[in-house]
Amino acid sequence: MKLNPFDIDIQPDELARLNTPDSFKNSLTHDDVQLSKDLPIVVKYDYIDLNVTNYHFKQEFLLRDTQEYFTMMKEISSSTINDLERRARRDKSYHFYRSSFSGNIRKAVRQIMPDADESMIVYHFGLYECESKQASRATSERSPRVYFMLGTNGFIYPLFFDPFHELNPLVK
Repeated sequence: MKLNPFDIDIQPDELARLNTPDSFKNSLTHDDVQLSKDLPIVVKYDYIDLNVTNYHFKQEFLLRDTQEYFTMMKEISSSTINDLERRARRDKSYHFYRSSFSGNIRKAVRQIMPDADESMIVYHFGLYECESKQASRATSERSPRVYFMLGTNGFIYPLFFDPFHELNPLVK
């Protein structure tokens, strides 16, 4: 949608500031979080891990991984976080969840963003499940997850690709 300059009073410097990547050194306010979860998602790749952790996006993507990733991104980019969370509550096969900022996730985020605030909001979605439900690097069985953080104004920032479900593993 193109904004009509007569309908809205946003100056070019304000638009530039709006499109600047969020800084995660400070926590989002409650109002920022609520607004961001209600707005249609905008995907920004400013903080994507391209080769720092074991969960970077330059590791091998199988054809199925790629196909499912773009299927999900198409769906995500035309939804809101609240819509996706409601769908996950209704449909247990739909894998979209907020992740606790602890354990392996916290360690991986610290590697790519050492100054990130402890209150950052991280979500993940599943691309598919392996048949055995036991993803493992050793057996090459994949249950890929993509992790992203929530920013302001509906922005989300993909961070990690976890093909073997190691960042937030199932408790055995």
